[in-house]
Amino acid sequence: MNFKSYEIQDISSEYRNVARRLSRTDYSQCDANLKRFISTIESNLLIMGFITKNNTKDYDIAAIIKARGWLDPFEISANVCEEISFEYQLLKYSLENFKGDFTRLYGGICYTSGQSTRNDEMQKFIEHIIDPLIDHISEYLRICYEKAVREEAKNNPSSTGTITANYSTVVVSSDVHGGITTHNIISNETQKDAIELITTIKDVLDEENLDNKDDILEIVKQIEEDLQESKKPKKGFLLALKSLCSGSAAIASLITALIKLLSGV
Repeated sequence: MNFKSYEIQDISSEYRNVARRLSRTDYSQCDANLKRFISTIESNLLIMGFITKNNTKDYDIAAIIKARGWLDPFEISANVCEEISFEYQLLKYSLENFKGDFTRLYGGICYTSGQSTRNDEMQKFIEHIIDPLIDHISEYLRICYEKAVREEAKNNPSSTGTITANYSTVVVSSDVHGGITTHNIISNETQKDAIELITTIKDVLDEENLDNKDDILEIVKQIEEDLQESKKPKKGFLLALKSLCSGSAAIASLITALIKLLSGV
């Protein structure tokens, strides 16, 4: 099944939001966030197709849990398909047997240390098992997005909107419907959610190798300043940021989520 680039952006945006909640969860919400994450994966044809393709090895999860030594981390294969298979099956096992409380996979309290808190141990497990699975799916969505963009560019060589950035001066060759001159006051809840998205965008941007990173950071800084003052950022900046980041599906999906968040303001 073929997906348009905008469809993949929407899928990636929803996935990133759900994955972020799971990756940052505390113990009290770990079961609900895992259920939400697995539901998002299994209800989306693009993501589930990737999981099915890579879920090539069957593991006896019950036997692996039983054989695991106290404070021994789960062994992760260097083979990507085997890694994805194990991580996905491990999380599915916790849904089917522990109602989504994945901490019970390692006994509920201690994962690799007996001297830290329940939440600290849970974060170790997340970094070891869950985050790599999240990253594999994110990378797949990025590749799908870039492929879709190339195919669409091949079929539609003329573009209706372009963007240039010189010395951090951004020019958007499309109508922004007056949003570029208007500031609206946003609620505290929207401000908090938007700033959290901006923080995530900056974190992801640090790991990306983009030629126009300085231009992107300049716009992100301006948007962040508006948000800190409880102002709705100029639509022109948001559109410019989205265009500049089109080469990174991970960042583009976060910006799409930010635009959606602020569109109702």
